[in-house]
Amino acid sequence: MKVVLVLWASFFLFSCNNPDNTIAAENREQGVENDSLKESTPVIISDTITAVPEIEKVRSENLTRAGVHPISLQWISWDKKGEVSVKPSTEEWYNINGSQTNTEKDFLKIDGRIKRVSEKELEFEGTIEIKVSHNYGGGPCIKTGKQSFVAKGNRKYFRLQNMENCQGGNLVDYVDIYPGTSSL
Repeated sequence: MKVVLVLWASFFLFSCNNPDNTIAAENREQGVENDSLKESTPVIISDTITAVPEIEKVRSENLTRAGVHPISLQWISWDKKGEVSVKPSTEEWYNINGSQTNTEKDFLKIDGRIKRVSEKELEFEGTIEIKVSHNYGGGPCIKTGKQSFVAKGNRKYFRLQNMENCQGGNLVDYVDIYPGTSSL
């Protein structure tokens, strides 16, 4: 029994130490490389790990991608949404500009900059203009400055938290920004 164990251990030790028996050695002999590791392999310079430039460029572009998002005001339509264009401005901020209109010439316009504060909150700075013929005497309601959009509960869209219409009372405006194609 001891002889069998010694033979087995000897075989195991010699086969592990022989580089010709490894998969990597077989791949080298056949000229096969593992391409899936090429892109994510860091470049080591002076004991410092630096990411491969092509990967960082792609990663950076994906984090700051321009795109379009649907937007709506309930007085105009939830079914026929408008569009806002979102373009990266700085590391955190995006420029946002767009509108929603209807055949009665009611409109929602948004122009400014916006950034993601958290998974459920966006911070906006700029101007939101709302004009609906049957609200506020048909005049424009303009909201300027810092505003907050929040996705409460399970909502996938962000709603403006400053909902009170310029007319006052219980009249509210639901301005909603929906997921789109930008990286906002």
